[in-house]
Amino acid sequence: MKIRTKICLVCVAAMLVMSQCYSAFMLHVSLKTQLAQIYAYESNTFHNKLKELDTRMRNFGIAETDTEIQEKIMQDGIRHYLGLEYAVYRDGEEIYNPTPYDFGKNGDSYPSYYEVQIDGRYLLIMGSTYDPGGENTYDIWHFNDVTGIHENSWKMFLKGLAAAFLFTAVIAAGMVLVIRVILHPLYSLRDSANEIAGGNYAFRIPIKKMDEVGEISGNFNRMAEKIEEHVETLSDTNEKQRQLLGSLAHELKTPMTAIIGYSDILLKMSLSEQQKEKALQYIGSESRRLSRLSAKMLELTGLYEEEPESLEMRHTSVKVLLERAEALISFRLQERGQILEIRLADDALCHDMDEDLMTSLLLNLLDNACKASDEGQKIYLEADSRGIYVSDCGIGIPEEELTKVEDAFYMVDKSRARASGGSGLGLALCRRIAELHHAEMRIESRQGEGTKVSILWK
Repeated sequence: MKIRTKICLVCVAAMLVMSQCYSAFMLHVSLKTQLAQIYAYESNTFHNKLKELDTRMRNFGIAETDTEIQEKIMQDGIRHYLGLEYAVYRDGEEIYNPTPYDFGKNGDSYPSYYEVQIDGRYLLIMGSTYDPGGENTYDIWHFNDVTGIHENSWKMFLKGLAAAFLFTAVIAAGMVLVIRVILHPLYSLRDSANEIAGGNYAFRIPIKKMDEVGEISGNFNRMAEKIEEHVETLSDTNEKQRQLLGSLAHELKTPMTAIIGYSDILLKMSLSEQQKEKALQYIGSESRRLSRLSAKMLELTGLYEEEPESLEMRHTSVKVLLERAEALISFRLQERGQILEIRLADDALCHDMDEDLMTSLLLNLLDNACKASDEGQKIYLEADSRGIYVSDCGIGIPEEELTKVEDAFYMVDKSRARASGGSGLGLALCRRIAELHHAEMRIESRQGEGTKVSILWK
């Protein structure tokens, strides 16, 4: 059952019950008022007639007659002066009663005024004691049939009930329309939820009024925006992972093909010792390349799974960090005949960081600088309060490639990179490490002039 139907049913039922309770109460009050008015009129008439009867009876000298004659005189007097709606009893014994009802069967248990229902008729009964003088007293009872008043009250109640049903039906129809208008924003929320559930994450609810429902709609739109952003992030991540796996499979294929080819040659062909040594060197070289590639992949995967809270962030001296990186890269520099120059703005410069990860970042940047530089060229490692910088005077990066070099496995010059043992994972690692340190990595490069990579603290 829909909420608007529930609201209508509850409201209609409440209105119907309340209106009929009020109607029944007012009819009851009206009935009692009418009966009281009838009693006042009939009582006044009854007592006036009793006075007239008493005057006539005393003129006949009824007090001096015996009981039998008194009863006959009373019968004639009642018939002549009071009518057929009166009855006379003496000591509970009926003397005269032309009515179809018995008023004296319970003796003194009746009050002088009461209402009773007999044979489906409602009677308003009143009585009085009459003493004509002498030894006897008489109970005179009078009734007035008020069945019509009760029937009219019941008919009025039924008419009121029918009118109430008709009125509530009209009200219910109006309420359905009003509630539908009021709940229209909620239906929009429902439709929006269905749209988003169907994959349309760009759908938004138009907000016309800033009432309670408008506020909910605004919150819903903000939630939808967050969901859309989250889905886009997940889609991007999924696409990057797919590309990463595809690139990894491609990168693994080349060394594996070389290893399989040279191993088959060693197994199936008769080679000289020099040829065997060369084949084994190729197998060893490609195996080491596979090992480095696996290590880089494990490192990158671990960084993407690691939460920033798990980092060992410590207040670290930047000077110590740069000297440590210089010591680790020194053998590579000597091997290629290159020079590293360190420039530090302030020896006391410190920053919160994970020293191991930042060392790995600098080593990757310095290694890329070595690969891009020729023998004898200088590489610069600098630091100030804004960040850390690695720059070289090497071959540089074409402008159209700058936006791609941070992608995993992407290499500007694939032949040169493979010749130097590269895998295209270095800058992807550096970017992730910078993100974990709430820093920004910027790459500036001109082809033929060199490259500068900046790690800027936020």
